[in-house]
Amino acid sequence: MIPTTRPFLDSGDIKILKKVITSKILVDGTYQEKIEKIIKRKINSKFLAVTQSCTAAIEISTILLNLKKDDEVIIPSYNFVSAANAIVLRGARPVFVDIDSRTLNIKADEIEKAITKKTKAIIIVHYAGNSCQIDEILKIKKKYKLILIEDCAHSLFAKYKNKYLGTIGDIGVFSFHETKNLVSAQGGAISINNKKYIKRTNYILDKGTNRKNVINNKYKIVNEKNNKKFYSWVDVGSEYRLDELRCALLYNQIKKANYIKKKRKKLYFNYCKVFQKYKNKNFFSIIKIPKNSKSSYHLMIMIFKNEILAKKFRIFMQSKKIAATFHYVPLHLSKMGKKFCKIKIKNTEKIYKNVIRMPFYTDMNMKNFFFIKKNIHDFFKNY
Repeated sequence: MIPTTRPFLDSGDIKILKKVITSKILVDGTYQEKIEKIIKRKINSKFLAVTQSCTAAIEISTILLNLKKDDEVIIPSYNFVSAANAIVLRGARPVFVDIDSRTLNIKADEIEKAITKKTKAIIIVHYAGNSCQIDEILKIKKKYKLILIEDCAHSLFAKYKNKYLGTIGDIGVFSFHETKNLVSAQGGAISINNKKYIKRTNYILDKGTNRKNVINNKYKIVNEKNNKKFYSWVDVGSEYRLDELRCALLYNQIKKANYIKKKRKKLYFNYCKVFQKYKNKNFFSIIKIPKNSKSSYHLMIMIFKNEILAKKFRIFMQSKKIAATFHYVPLHLSKMGKKFCKIKIKNTEKIYKNVIRMPFYTDMNMKNFFFIKKNIHDFFKNY
């Protein structure tokens, strides 16, 4: 089976992991410090920390919001479950809203319709590595004095105009899961862009302690003057920091970031050339990259004109050992989601069964690509 995605790994990744194992420093080491500095500098963040996952980064974000019972946070229903879980775990309520049918990103006007006196924040997802309607969303944020969190799980190093996604709202979160462009096996990061949250973020990252204030490097010999210092429990928190093995892997991945983006961009436009043949047939469309958005080229998504054609295409491709799959099931239609949402969400409900996610990974060889191309043409020749 040609997979939907797979990580881009080479001998350098293996070498750096062996180096960490040999060092026997497996947490809070030099690679954690290095990778945080590199990403922080690259995206021009005020504060950046690597985390166990993007889910962990979202959970930290919702702790920072001081959410209370009956507080509301607006999120797209067409979304992974992490944000909804983080909101519910704080005792608050997720409010699901609709997406734009061309980009699959949250719609700014739907956000504004959903705002009530209980609304505390908005979590937007830059789907497939393309920016949301940033200007419109920022106006809404300012008008209603809301906190804005950018979910950039798909969009590391993507931009809106000349600003990196994840540095525009109050907080940005990122993913380095095995399925992402750059991987650390499983991992994430949080970017704090509103200075008032920085101090508390370190407490939350360190299990609710002020450890960072006392110990910057646990491997330094503690001298007599400093050994009287202690750190203690000062806030809520958990074990959120990323271990040294995964930091080292991510460090080596970041060194290849430009190469990886270049390869993915080329593959993206190779797919576009294949799809160009069907542009006037109205069988399907592909996600529109919005104006002023510089993509990370994370996903290749086809949106079919109807569910029946999408299903036939998916079954056909899978019969040829090509992993064409669906993507998200809307959260508001799930067992848990129905506890919070009783309304219809028009575009999301209409589109999600029509979405096909095509194989899209950095080291796809031309043999596999031409095989996919041939089978796309073979499917549509009967239409």
